[in-house]
This record gives sequence, C-alpha cells and structure tokens, in this order.
Amino acid sequence: MAFTQQEKQVLSNYFTNTDEHIFALVNLPEVIKGTLISRYSRSNKDMRRLFLDEFYTHENLKDVLNVGGETRGSTQALRLSKAEDFYERILLGFGDDSVAELGGAHVGIEQISMLAAKELEERRIGLSPLEVSSRYVYLDQKPGGHYRYYRDPNVMASSYGMDYVRACDGLFSAYSRLVRELQKPLAELYPGDMTDTAYRFSIRAKACDIARNLLPLASYTRMGIFGNGRAFEYLLLNLSSHRLCEMRKIGRGLERNLKPVIPAFIKRVNGEKGDAFRQYRGSREADLEKWAGCVADNVTRGGSHPKERVCVRLVDYDRDAEEKILSALLFSHSSLSYRTCKSIVSKLSEKERKKVWTVCVGHRKTRHHKPPREFEDADFSFEVTADWGVYKDLQRHRLLTRHRQIFTNNLGYRIPEELEQSSLRDIYVSAQEQAAEVYDRIASEMPDEAQYIVTHGALNRFYMRMNLREAVHLTELRSTPQGHPWYREVAQEIAREITKVMPVLGPLVFPFVDYQKYHLERLSAFQKLLKKAERKGVTVFAE
Repeated sequence: MAFTQQEKQVLSNYFTNTDEHIFALVNLPEVIKGTLISRYSRSNKDMRRLFLDEFYTHENLKDVLNVGGETRGSTQALRLSKAEDFYERILLGFGDDSVAELGGAHVGIEQISMLAAKELEERRIGLSPLEVSSRYVYLDQKPGGHYRYYRDPNVMASSYGMDYVRACDGLFSAYSRLVRELQKPLAELYPGDMTDTAYRFSIRAKACDIARNLLPLASYTRMGIFGNGRAFEYLLLNLSSHRLCEMRKIGRGLERNLKPVIPAFIKRVNGEKGDAFRQYRGSREADLEKWAGCVADNVTRGGSHPKERVCVRLVDYDRDAEEKILSALLFSHSSLSYRTCKSIVSKLSEKERKKVWTVCVGHRKTRHHKPPREFEDADFSFEVTADWGVYKDLQRHRLLTRHRQIFTNNLGYRIPEELEQSSLRDIYVSAQEQAAEVYDRIASEMPDEAQYIVTHGALNRFYMRMNLREAVHLTELRSTPQGHPWYREVAQEIAREITKVMPVLGPLVFPFVDYQKYHLERLSAFQKLLKKAERKGVTVFAE
C-alpha cells in the first residue's frame, strides 16, 4: 500500500514503519490498539490504511490522537478522553468479547501475602505473572520493627490475634536464625572454596531453600503481571467475590489502577455481568461445600488428622494412550481418515510400534526439542502429597489442570535432611509445631484465614491432570540439576509412574529426565552464569 509523504509522517507516530509487511503499533492507548485490530479482522484494507481512513480522521479520536499536533514518541498526545466511547461502538458492532484480548497492561503488586500471590497465579490463560523468588533473597527484614507478613483484619480482631502474631513471629525468628547460621555447617557438609563466588552463593541459596520451609503463607511478596483485558476482567470478577478480604482489597486496587490504562475492557466488572457472576460463584461454592462437608464428615467423624508422607500416585490414565498417539501421528502425516489410521495402528506389532516411537522422538537432542503435538492426545492424572513449596513451583505450569484442597498444616511437615543431624533441628521443629497448633485453633472458626499460617514445609494434597507432552516438559524441566530437590523428586516420580504403565515410553520419551541426586544443586548453574557475567562485565550476585 502506497502512502503519501504526509500520510507517512502521520503513520510514523503510531507504527514502527510505513513500508514493510511486518510492523508494530506504538504510542496508542491499549483500547485503540485492540479496537483497530478487531476492526481490521473484518476489513479488506491494510491496517495502516484502515487507521488513516477510519481512526485517525474519526471525530471521537481527534482528542485522543491529538490530530495535527503529533510528536513522535510523545505520551502527551495520547489521552483516553474519548477512546472508551469509540471502543464501545466497535464492540456493539461486533458483539465479540475477544476484542479485549487485543489490548493489555503491565501491573506491579507489592506487599501482598504469598497466599494471595498464588491465588492471582491460579488464573492460567491470558496472564503472565512473575513473582520475587524466596530461594535467592533473605526475607527476614523488620521495617518498623515488625516482620513482613500479612495480618488479616478478621484474625487480628478475633481472640486468636495475639496467637497468630506470636506464631508468625516465631516462624520468622527461626527462619532468620536458620538462613544465616546454616551456611557454616552447610559449607562443612558440602566443602568448597568460599572465595569462589558461585560456590558461596550456592551455599547461601541452599540455606534459603532450607529455611524457607518455615515461612508462613502470610509472608509478604511482590510480583509483576502482564495480561490482556479479557483476562484482567475475569481476574477482577474472581477477586471481587473472594472470601478473603485481602483478595477483595487487591481486586479493588487493581481495578482502580487499570481504569486509566484499559478502562473499557474492565468496565463490566461492577455492572450487571459482575453482579450475576458473584451471585453464581457464591451460590455454587456454598452448595458444593455443604455437600462435601456432609460426605466428608461421615468418613472422618471422630478421627484425628493422620500424618501423610510425600507421595505421587497415578490415579488415572488413558489405557489406550499409545494407540491414540500413534493414530494421531499417522493421521497428521498421511491423507487417511482417523478411523483408518486407528485400525492400522491397532494391527502394528510391538516391534513396529517401537520403531514409530523411535522415529518420532529419536531426533531430540535436548529437552528444548519438544515432542510433537500429537503427544497431547493422552492424559495422565496424579494425586500428589508434597510440601507447599513444591505446589508453589509446579503451579507455574499453566497447561496443567490442577485441583487443590484448602491449604492446611494438618498433614505434617517435611524436615530437610541437612537439619536432621544439626543443632538447629529443634528450632525448626518447635516453630513448625507452634504454627500447626495455632492453625488448628484458627481453622476451627476461620478455615480460609487459617491458611495464612500454613508453612512452606507443610504437606498438602493437590491433583494434576496433564497430557503426555506436558508430562515430558514438566519432568525434564523440573528434574534438572539446579531444581529444588523436593520438586525434583515429584518430577522423577511422575516419569517413573508413566513408564510403569507404558514401558515403551521410558528411555524413548523421557530421555532428559535427570534421576541423579545433587547436594549443591545450583553450583554448576551459578558457575556458568558467573562466566557469562564476567564476559559481559556485569555483576549478577549481590551480597
């Protein structure tokens, strides 16, 4: 599409180029970007021509685009005064909510509990969260003389308020001692050169790993999130109907700060749609919990909470997984019908099937070479009992279907093996026991709020359903040497469980699952990072 010199001058303010087939949109409000792309999907015009003909000259957008007074890169020219109305007109024309997926926003959220962070990260589609790591930084600061953790107003106003504070303070006090005093015995247990920066920070990271099992879910964290408008709308709807007041408060804060950026995309949160959603969710959860409570009471009445052990149970899987995947592979690489493919595969000998598997995955040289999409045709379901820290890391896999129970301290807690022979073991156990005792008291009246005193090391149950392709990704990524040893155990066991029921998959499909055990798991990774940093002349480790 040819543009006049004057048109090019206008377009250069809003597009990265005026003469190539690939370009990016710049200096436009998110709502206008989304509306432009939506309109573009039903137009026979080039996007830049469409912008000139229908957007730049539109009466409603003159103030937004500061027509006639553009300065390249100027944010002063980009006002939202009439953009929302323009978006509404387009949305009414299309009746398509997907318009809201074409604009997005970056937000920062600070001084929220780790429990709240996990709730935000439960929204799998359309949001990309990144949370500060508790494995590399100390979290025992006391600004204003207080440890940094959330004090739920309902708990603090109850008769348990002081118990809650004492238990959380006890956990942080024990954490503070362990994270610093453990480094010397760890250096003795795993000897090395303390003048070596990579080794020194490996020891520090190991101490953080062990000590963080004492951190309660009330611990403050911070995070950044990028998301599209539709995902933020759904997030806000869920937050506005949440039982915990912290979540509702975060929702109000997000809405307040997203309004200047993507106002039209979140407009319905407090409208008729929002009210209907809150009523639906509240009624659904109340009725389901009433039913589950009656059923569970009949099973557990009169008994105490048995202490669990870490375990990974394969509870369900596709018995015809191999046939499904091979049939899909044949279908994708032929012109045969699926029924014909399935019939052919059913008659293949074991030797012939193994040959297909070898051809399919034998070309993989690293874990970054993903298996083909046909691996998504077979599902495996696992019930996992593991510490909360493991759940925290595995939750980040957004392709999983996850179900979790309310977080508790009822099933016991893990004791790191490095503490078993240490004089610091009693400090660790005492803090965990005190937290479990206070949890029981609070949970008797406020089970949702009691989650704040659940520790990272507390055992909890969760359920994961994944297809084989995701299983390969998860087990190979989470078993790498630098991974946390406790989630490495879970990843290794998932691979073993799948291999038990489908022996042909073992060495062929999971070639990069690392079953070795490492002590200073991040030492090698830190050494490589340090070498790269030295070449670039940058500092990557801060004392």
